[in-house]
Amino acid sequence: MSFENLNLATQLNVINRQQLGIPELDEEEMYAAIDLGSNSFHMIIARQAHGQMQVVDKHKEMVRLRSGLDKKGYLNEEAFSSGIACLERFGQRIKGIKLQNIRAVGTNTLRNAKNSREFLLQARQALGTNIQIISGQEEARLIYLGVTLGMPKSDEQRLVMDIGGGSTEYIIGKRNQHHHLTSTEMGCVSITEKFFANEQINADNFRAAIDASRNILRPHRQQLISYSWDSAIGASGTIKSIGQILEQNQWSEGGITLAGMQTFKQALIDAGNSEHAKINGLKDERRPVICGGLAILIATFIELNITTMQVSINALREGLIFDTLGRLHADDVRNVSVQAMQKWMKVDEKQADAVFTTALHLFKQAHNVWGLHSESIDYQSLLRWASQLHECGIAISYKRYRNHSAYLVEQSDMAGFDQQEKQILSAMLLNHRGKFSSKALENIDKDIGQQILYLSVLLRLAVRVHRGRDLEKIEPELQITTHDDGTDLTLIFADKWLEEHPLSQLDLESEAKRLAAIGFNLSFK
Repeated sequence: MSFENLNLATQLNVINRQQLGIPELDEEEMYAAIDLGSNSFHMIIARQAHGQMQVVDKHKEMVRLRSGLDKKGYLNEEAFSSGIACLERFGQRIKGIKLQNIRAVGTNTLRNAKNSREFLLQARQALGTNIQIISGQEEARLIYLGVTLGMPKSDEQRLVMDIGGGSTEYIIGKRNQHHHLTSTEMGCVSITEKFFANEQINADNFRAAIDASRNILRPHRQQLISYSWDSAIGASGTIKSIGQILEQNQWSEGGITLAGMQTFKQALIDAGNSEHAKINGLKDERRPVICGGLAILIATFIELNITTMQVSINALREGLIFDTLGRLHADDVRNVSVQAMQKWMKVDEKQADAVFTTALHLFKQAHNVWGLHSESIDYQSLLRWASQLHECGIAISYKRYRNHSAYLVEQSDMAGFDQQEKQILSAMLLNHRGKFSSKALENIDKDIGQQILYLSVLLRLAVRVHRGRDLEKIEPELQITTHDDGTDLTLIFADKWLEEHPLSQLDLESEAKRLAAIGFNLSFK
């Protein structure tokens, strides 16, 4: 398919939703996906039409966050304000779309910038919705999802590659299922800044850039090659730009080739400066980062023995749309991740389910009083996942297992979860028993901190009453009275339950002392 036809395909980008197993939606339902990349910010708007998902609007701005990082790792004032201004414009476009239908994610630069939190506070106000910081592994998963669901059905094994401003992702899989994800710390901006900082291009700095990229990829080479693949697909703007340049200059046919890229590289060296290079298809917006991107792609072809790479019209933002649809109407990949963690850490699933059953019973009585409902945050699911994982640290050691549980969840790559969700679960797991740690809530957005405290209290109470691990159904009545100096909680159990469970009663007495330290007065009868 020629690149001119790819542009046409972009306009007619309709993905058969049956691949996702998602039911029909309201024709008027709109969805938005926003990708806060290291080099550019992207937004797509999609709707359901005639049983398919149809992209109705796209917008991209070259914000260049990565270029705005100073030597200490802080976003400078220009990059900071440029990013916020862009999100204000995006915010105007997505007004009227349901919050639950909007996904916005930040990638490499926002993962690493020292003042990322300050940026996100203003960015949330500008955009009008939450922004999730995702790991490199999650970024790779979403890219693969977007690419594969935008392609014809096939049983072939695929290598998908995406070059961002600060990281490059490699994914191998078949159909909609990935088998391997790799995220590397090299991007078109970071490599360009390191090896082409003075905008001068010569054989020596190009060789150094390619060698450095090969060295970054080499530790992953053997594992990637071991999977093998039938076709290689590029998914980023940088790769698409390189493909267009090779085609327009007749440097390769039928996709991107190493020989074609070597010819392109020599043309840049002959020009001596990317800003002055007169090369068909080289757009001004790509000139500042094209050398770094080309070096990474050449290095990848050499290390992974790629002969030809095709270009995808889809990428991370399309993956976000599909993943959002999955969360709303089909299987949520986060549930699969939690179940995998339970199996990996040999969690007692029956005990976890018993704890959640009681926690959910308490939640239903408390959610209106405590405001545990939101379009953008599923508090009930957070409570369920925390109940399912609160004992995962026991597999390491019973001693201080709550600390182990918290660490495992926060540090693991769990598909579907963003950084904030993992921090919330980690805080809840750390605080599901023992002395309450307020410090665990410091990294959680202040506007939901109180709600996470409430969820933690519900989890604590459920864990206490199930200490005996007898798996019985326990549904006490919860009465809540809030006043200026704290909150009164009263648990009312079935007749004689406390008498028949003296250890549980002792535990509740201990819990009353723990909760008193954080402003809750617990009584029970």
